[in-house]
Amino acid sequence: MSPYTKRWPTSDTAYAKAPGIVREIGWTAQAAADRSFGTTLGREFWLRKAALLDRIALAEGAEGRGHDAAEHAAARLMDVDDTDVICDPRHYVRQQYALWADEQ
Repeated sequence: MSPYTKRWPTSDTAYAKAPGIVREIGWTAQAAADRSFGTTLGREFWLRKAALLDRIALAEGAEGRGHDAAEHAAARLMDVDDTDVICDPRHYVRQQYALWADEQ
């Protein structure tokens, strides 16, 4: 059983295997640019974008910048997943990212 199914991982645990922020910015930008007009972006895109924005918001710290974008992307991931989980959307992103990263 995964250690992430019973609790919400910390951001350090969730993003331990994450590529650098600049690399993830490049990946999300490229993924958005490569899609055909009118097609929707898949779960991996929304997961990685939400995790990226969460990491940026965490790096901004007490200033509070970036939290709205992180919350919006996290909520979008929850919509894509059609989850009935009720929690802080950023906690959900961290859990799902940690699970996804373990499978990579």
